[in-house]
Amino acid sequence: MNLFLKEAFAMKDNIIENRRYIHENAELGFDLPKTRAFVIKQLTSLGYAPILLGEGITCTIGSGQPVILLRADMDALPQTETSGLDFACQTGACHSCGHDAHTAMLLAAAALLRKHADLLKGTVKLMFQAGEETLLGSRKMLDAGILDYPKVDAAMALHMNFGPCGDYDMHAGSLAYSAHTMMPSADEFRITIKGKASHGSTPYLGVSAASAAANIVVALQQLISLEIPCDEPVILSIGKLTSGTASNIIPEEAEIMGSFRAFTRENREYLRRRLPEVATSIAESWRANAKAEFLGGVAPNINDPDLAKEMAGYCSQIMEKVQVIPPVKGSEDFANLCEYVPTFFANVCAGSIDEGYAYSMHNPSARLDENALPYGSAVYAFCAVKWLENHSIAQRENESGKELL
Repeated sequence: MNLFLKEAFAMKDNIIENRRYIHENAELGFDLPKTRAFVIKQLTSLGYAPILLGEGITCTIGSGQPVILLRADMDALPQTETSGLDFACQTGACHSCGHDAHTAMLLAAAALLRKHADLLKGTVKLMFQAGEETLLGSRKMLDAGILDYPKVDAAMALHMNFGPCGDYDMHAGSLAYSAHTMMPSADEFRITIKGKASHGSTPYLGVSAASAAANIVVALQQLISLEIPCDEPVILSIGKLTSGTASNIIPEEAEIMGSFRAFTRENREYLRRRLPEVATSIAESWRANAKAEFLGGVAPNINDPDLAKEMAGYCSQIMEKVQVIPPVKGSEDFANLCEYVPTFFANVCAGSIDEGYAYSMHNPSARLDENALPYGSAVYAFCAVKWLENHSIAQRENESGKELL
């Protein structure tokens, strides 16, 4: 058994204890006083010097270049938990996406890295972020300089996956990743339409915001089929359409809310440009006015092919099974880091349907197999150590010398 995995399993009870504390005290968005305090306490007890940055927490171990960043998210979802677990949260927040496990795994990885600090041929930067579920958390830390001081050269994140959430092996001990595009972008939008109210008996005296909104919805669906190549998947969903107060009044206002997902940066930027154009022009054709705004969004989550191949090799020394899978349809705000540095994002599998894990992520009844936690911790630490070793200045100089010979 790999040394890091052996030591991670020796810490299993502690990892589970930390995960359950975070789970029971789930908090939302950027309002994470208990979770932050817990993470800071744990890191400090390990000899780290954590600091608050962009609503999250960061610290480093090792010194010099290169620098690899390991990221975990800490926030929960606004749900009433129905898992039936003894440590279920009772406050209306629910860690149904596994962020409690991500944080616990990275804390254990921090302990492993501290124990093996003499193996580090560079610097490991830890990133504990808030607000992932808002799709704004990583952006706050990026704006605050998480990739600077010291400058980050590569970044890695792990995510739990369990239940009916993919057509591949979900048993603990399995890891899944995509060789390039891992997840699509996600952009949430709101379109506000202004018309003119009138009585239902004289609609020609008014401007129906409801009618303009209905036409905009149809046009946006046509936009996908008519302007995006059919072999380039894009998902556009309208989740909310509201207008009017009575059956016999032509409504003056309407609101459309929705989201779209694209698997390429090019398609994402195209839709961010075309959606406001379509909305405003359709509204104008019906004598109304429309304003489109983006409420939040993240880029596609793209694994750097070379980094993914390298990291998968290290993972294969930890995991019982490493699987290459097609892109998944959910989105993740770790993707924002992909815009700046090579990244690797993978799923640590934590319970299959046949093992009784009947609910997937974001379901308030979700459970995960805690036997997967040591695997994730070992992957974090081992990949960091091996990547620094392979990309160290001494190693690069050695390879350069061989090329000259």
